[in-house]
Amino acid sequence: MLVKDDGKTLSFLFQGSDMFFEMGCKLLEQEKLPQQLPYKRKRQNGREKMIFLLDGPDIVPLKRLEATLEGERSLNLIYELFSLIVQVEENGFLKRECIWCRYDNLYYDTGAECMKIALIPVAGTVRQADRRSWHECFEQTVSQLAAGLAQEQAVRVGQLARMLTANAVTVEEALLELSHLGSSKTGHAADRHRFGTRRSLKLYYSGNNAMLEFLVNDRDFVIGRSNERADGIVDETVSTAVSRRHCYITRLGNKFFVQDLKSVNHTLVNGIMIPPYEFMELENQDILSVADVDFRVTLLDLE
Repeated sequence: MLVKDDGKTLSFLFQGSDMFFEMGCKLLEQEKLPQQLPYKRKRQNGREKMIFLLDGPDIVPLKRLEATLEGERSLNLIYELFSLIVQVEENGFLKRECIWCRYDNLYYDTGAECMKIALIPVAGTVRQADRRSWHECFEQTVSQLAAGLAQEQAVRVGQLARMLTANAVTVEEALLELSHLGSSKTGHAADRHRFGTRRSLKLYYSGNNAMLEFLVNDRDFVIGRSNERADGIVDETVSTAVSRRHCYITRLGNKFFVQDLKSVNHTLVNGIMIPPYEFMELENQDILSVADVDFRVTLLDLE
């Protein structure tokens, strides 16, 4: 697939035929998604070409607005991008890969005050010209949209994007978290989802003539050997195998996830090693192994 952006149009020339193309086009026309850029179709040398129109009076490249992308406005744009995944996939036919989420090809409608995106109804894997996968492009775009946020918010949004592409969380859960971070956008996806009773997580270890108990209420909790860099400290008298910053627990709603921080002796959940920087959900009665220190996980309901 060839892609060309001349400032007035964004065009896609498909290399081969796609049996799902016509059905996908019909579905997009029926959905009438407000974020969809207007387009026209034509045949060129026997191949299908989609031409998205960028010369509307209110349509401007999103990157021109970078100076104003901060706080609530940035969070709202990220919310729109996440929400679009739900809207595209609701019909059960189209996939999120239909969203052409390359940052340089995102636009903004100043009249309607919403993001404008090219939606290309193709089946299968879509790669950028630099061979990045859709997930890699999505994460990078979210990172650029979050550049104007406070550091803590930007880090959190980046985590959400990675967890979403890794299928560690649902889009609905990510949308609700964006609302908690300060987005004023609301939608049916987030409205349908509620976390219910608030929870905390307890980690308990007993062995080597020692006992450790950590209570995780906040979103971020680091376990390690360092008094300065960890929240849950595993002293050298308990274990010398634990790294200074060994693993990280983050909270999303009432779910807790652990991430190994490229430790020397690894982090495991029920004997399964977590690759560095990937997220794994912690569930009630799991065994979280921080090197050779085995914690019992307990989820507690709070009143």
